[in-house]
Amino acid sequence: MTILLLGGTGKTATRIAASLSAAGKPFLLASRRGPDAVVNGYPAVKFDWTVESTWAAPFEHGPVEAIYMMEPQSDQPWIPMIKFIDLARKKGVNRFVLCAGTTAAVGKDGMGRVWEHFIKTNVNFCVLRPSWFMENLIEPGLVYTISKLDKIFTATQNGQIPFVSADDIADVAYHALTDGKTYNCDFRVLGPQVLTYDKIAETLSEVLGRKIEHVKLDEAGRIEGLVQAGVSDYYARFITRIEALAAQDFEKATGDAVEKVTGHPPKSFKVFAEENKAVWASS
Repeated sequence: MTILLLGGTGKTATRIAASLSAAGKPFLLASRRGPDAVVNGYPAVKFDWTVESTWAAPFEHGPVEAIYMMEPQSDQPWIPMIKFIDLARKKGVNRFVLCAGTTAAVGKDGMGRVWEHFIKTNVNFCVLRPSWFMENLIEPGLVYTISKLDKIFTATQNGQIPFVSADDIADVAYHALTDGKTYNCDFRVLGPQVLTYDKIAETLSEVLGRKIEHVKLDEAGRIEGLVQAGVSDYYARFITRIEALAAQDFEKATGDAVEKVTGHPPKSFKVFAEENKAVWASS
């Protein structure tokens, strides 16, 4: 029986795949690029949320026992996701793990609609609601501003965020997919500390041996800066809206889900920064 990982090129799916591979458990990565995006020789199949004819392809590789899902970037993503869940159920799948976001709530437009469908159809499920990924700091935009300008620009002000590593999110997902017991609940997947970007900058300064500054922008300034950097107006406003919510401590929370599910504490930002300091090396 195979575990299907949708969003197969993403930060979490590739990490789950590595854990499944190490444990000798069969899995299949599914993404729009399919086998063309394969890493480490992992089995892969082409799957596109916008092309319904591709949805059956994963099931042609043998029985699927569990599916890992992430939100596709489309309008009303819950509509194709619910339709696919029903197809998967007809194929014998009865365990689903959904990586949603902080704002997800049962029945609310977005991943809350998918979560509600899990409950209504009485499948085994687990909804993960992680906070912001530490790995966002090693995305090209932030790598550039940190390594070239020694600055981090945000509209988060003094907002407190329990940054979490994708390693820990993937580890929780791995257990939710493979544990003998089922969870049928949601987990807030959080890092060990609530951190401001001032604290992030302070830790990076310590690790990198040079001063990193957090530049606090108002919303208009943040949108303008992102657009000037080549980000679309829509996505610039989306990022800024999330950061503005964080400025109001919308993300602030504590929890023990990582340790409760995996048996180990979540990775600290200091450890993450040490692991990735070469990425932010000054030119």
